[in-house]
Amino acid sequence: MIMVSYFFTQKFFMFPLSMKPNVILNSCKISIYSIAFLLLFVIPMGGCGYSSKSLLRSNVRSVYIPIFDNDTFRRGFEFDLTKAIRDQILMRTPLNIVNKDEADSVLFGKITNVYENVLIEDTRDNIVESRVTIGLEIRWIDKRTGRVIVERKNIHAPAEFIVRRNETLTSASNEAFVRVARSVVEAMQEDW
Repeated sequence: MIMVSYFFTQKFFMFPLSMKPNVILNSCKISIYSIAFLLLFVIPMGGCGYSSKSLLRSNVRSVYIPIFDNDTFRRGFEFDLTKAIRDQILMRTPLNIVNKDEADSVLFGKITNVYENVLIEDTRDNIVESRVTIGLEIRWIDKRTGRVIVERKNIHAPAEFIVRRNETLTSASNEAFVRVARSVVEAMQEDW
């Protein structure tokens, strides 16, 4: 930025009287390109919403995450999903996960559906590739005020698995848990 403005001032304002007209015109063209560059690329970057602050609310520093509810017939998924969400919160946010009594907030969640779809079958109707999709809803509550901070329904995350690679529903579900946990962390961030 400094180099561009230095170049601009040197070329635009400092024309010796001995310069030929075509040299002056070439210098003006370069200056016009410099101005165009500034107007089109550098100046608009200041208004693009970039920020160095955390996207999480600054007044919430800790969260309690109980085991999510499970409205499906796939038992045990609630434990793995809750662990994946806790891991993502610890990795991607400054929030501390604490006991219920010490928490500023509570993150409740419920697995609403688990779908398994066959994507590809071979000529003998054996499953070659399949997809599992996990859906959930969350509610993040500020314990101090009782106010709902974030409420989201219909958060879904798919993951595919290929039977011939010895991938299973369990491995695909674990991948879907991580994906949906990332979606939960994104939902916890401030709305723009």
